[in-house]
Amino acid sequence: MRSSPIILIVDDVEANRETLLQLLEPGGYELLEARNGPEALRIAGEKLPDLILLDVMMPGMDGYEVCRRLRAAPQLGEVPVVMVTAMDDQPSRIAGLDAGADDFISKPFNRAELRARVRTITRLNRYRRLVDTQKQVREQARWLDEARDAIYACDSEARIIYWNEGATRLFGWTREEVFGKPVHEILSGSDAAHLEASRAATREKGEWRGELTHMTNAGREVVVAGRMTVLPDESQALAGFLSINTDVTETKRVEKLMLRTQRLESIGALASGIAHDLNNSLAPILMGLEVLRDEYPDEPMLATMETSAERGADMVRQLLGFAKGVEGSRLLIQPQILLNEIEKTIRGTFPKSIELEKNYPANLQTIRGDATQMHQVLLNLCINARDAMPEGGTLTLEAENTVLTGDHPDLGADAEPGPYVVWRITDTGSGIAPENLERIFEPFFSTKGPDQGTGLGLSTAFGIVKGHDGFLRVSSVQGVGSTFSIYLPAAGPDAGAAAPAVRSETTYRGSGELILVVDDEPTVRQMTRLVLADLNWNVITASNGTEALLEVRKHGPALRAIITDQNMPQMDGLSFVRILKQKLPRVSIIVASGRMEEPERLSFMESGVHALLAKPFTRETLIGTLKSVLTSG
Repeated sequence: MRSSPIILIVDDVEANRETLLQLLEPGGYELLEARNGPEALRIAGEKLPDLILLDVMMPGMDGYEVCRRLRAAPQLGEVPVVMVTAMDDQPSRIAGLDAGADDFISKPFNRAELRARVRTITRLNRYRRLVDTQKQVREQARWLDEARDAIYACDSEARIIYWNEGATRLFGWTREEVFGKPVHEILSGSDAAHLEASRAATREKGEWRGELTHMTNAGREVVVAGRMTVLPDESQALAGFLSINTDVTETKRVEKLMLRTQRLESIGALASGIAHDLNNSLAPILMGLEVLRDEYPDEPMLATMETSAERGADMVRQLLGFAKGVEGSRLLIQPQILLNEIEKTIRGTFPKSIELEKNYPANLQTIRGDATQMHQVLLNLCINARDAMPEGGTLTLEAENTVLTGDHPDLGADAEPGPYVVWRITDTGSGIAPENLERIFEPFFSTKGPDQGTGLGLSTAFGIVKGHDGFLRVSSVQGVGSTFSIYLPAAGPDAGAAAPAVRSETTYRGSGELILVVDDEPTVRQMTRLVLADLNWNVITASNGTEALLEVRKHGPALRAIITDQNMPQMDGLSFVRILKQKLPRVSIIVASGRMEEPERLSFMESGVHALLAKPFTRETLIGTLKSVLTSG
C-alpha cells in the first residue's frame, strides 16, 4: 500500500485550486490537480486517488457528469468523491448524490471542517482498501491451497515466507514447520547447487524453468518441474522468489522405462541381424566338423574346434534371446525344483566364503516356460552375485507368490497386473553404481574385466524373462549390495504342457532320393549338400526362391524333400512355400531359420511346412529332422 494518501483537486479556477492546495499540504498528502472534467478522468485512471475534491460548476463537463463517469469506471467506482460547490440548496445536493457523490463541502468552507472531513474520508477509504485487499489475499490463498501444485515463496535470503497446502502434500512439512527457515534446509537432500543456480538465473532473467530433485519429509526422492519468478517490492527491487512445482516423479520414471525399452529394442534389432549372419557362418562349420570327426576320430584339434563353434552358437542364441525373448518348450514348471537345483550348484561350486541363505515356501505356484532357460537366468544372476563378493558375503535366494495391482511400485509399463511368482537373488557385495543401473541389461555392457565374461549374461536373462511374459527389477546400493527380482506370471489351473521335440539319430541314410536345398548363403548350401551326399542322398541346390522354382519345374515329382531358408532375396521362404505347395502338394518341406516369430511360424505351418529347423544346426539335427518328416505317416 502507498505511503501517503493521494487527493485529486478538480476545479477550473486556479485560485480555488491554490486555496485547497495550501489548506491540505500540511496533512502529508500527495496532491494532484486537474483543470477540467476530461483531465480529471485521465489523472484518476492513472493514479487511483484516495479522494477527489470535485468542483460542480465547470465549462464543458460539469461535476455531475464527471462523477457519473467515475462511478461507471470499474477501477474508480469506489473512489470517494466530495463535491465542492457554492450552491447549498437541496436540489443541487440531491443531484450530486444521484450522480454518485459521497459528500458536499459548501463555499466558502470552514478550513478546520475541510481538513477534518478530508482526513476522515481518506482514513475510511484506506481502511476499506485494506479490508478488500486482505479479503482478496485470503481468497487467493484459498485458491492456492486447492491447487495440486506445490507453491512456496521465499524472501531475498531464501527464507520461506509462504507455503501452500500443495507443498505440504508433496513435501510433507506444514506451514508452521517451514515458515522462516531457509528453503535448502527444508528440502534436505536436494541438489543445493542446482537450486542456487535456479535462483541466480531467476535474479538475472526474472524467471526460470527446469527440473529439480527434492527429498520429502518422509525421505522419498521426488522430481519436480519447477517454475520460479521474482517477487518485486513497491520499488521493483528484489523482495523474494515464487516457486511453483509440479510433481513429475512418476512421469519421469515411466519415460525412463520407455526410453530404456526403446534403446534395448533398437539394440535387439541390431543383435538379431548380427545373429542371423553368425548363424549362416556357424552352420557349415558345425556340420563340417562332424564330417571330419567321422574321418579323423582321434584328432584332438577337432574337439577343440567343435567346442569353440558350439560356444559361438550358444552366444548367438543368447543374442537372439536378448533381441526378442527366447522361445522354447513351454511346460509347467515347479519353481522349487529349479531353486533346489541352483542351491546344489551354489553349494557345490561357489567359494566357501559365500554363505547361502534361502527363503521360499513349499506352496509356490507353478509357472509355464522352458526349464533350461529359467535355470540359465537363475544361474547367471547367482554368478553375478558371486562375482560381486570376491571377499565373501551372503547370497540369499527368496521366492514368493504375489499379486500385483495397479499401484504396486514394481508394476511399470512393461507389465500387467495379476498373479506372479517372484524370485529374488540378493547379495551383500559391492553394489552397482547409479550411472550403470540403466545400462546393465544392454548386451556387451559389463563392469567386469575384459577376461571376465561376454557382457551377455544380464541381457540374455532380460530377454528370456521378457519372452516368458515376465519382467526384471533391480535395486542396488553401492557398498551394501544388490537385489534382482524376477517376476513370472503364475500358470493358471488350465495351463497345459508342451510336448518335447523329437530328435532322431544321425545313422538315417538315403537311397539316392532327390533333395532340393535352397539358401542364399553359398557355404550353407555347399555344406548341407556335402553332408546329405555323404549319406547317400542326391542333392541339388538353389540360391533363392526363383531359382528353386526352376528346379522344381525341371525335376517335378522326383523331389523327395525340400530344405529352404526363411529369409532370401527376390522371393522369401513363405512365398516360395505357398507357390511350391500348389505345384507339389505332397512334397516334404523343411524351413531353416535363425529366428522365427510366432506369427511367422504359424503361417509356415498353415502353408503345409512339415518341420522347422533352427540355425545353426548340426549334422545330427539336420538328419534327425529329415528322418522325422520322411518317415512320419
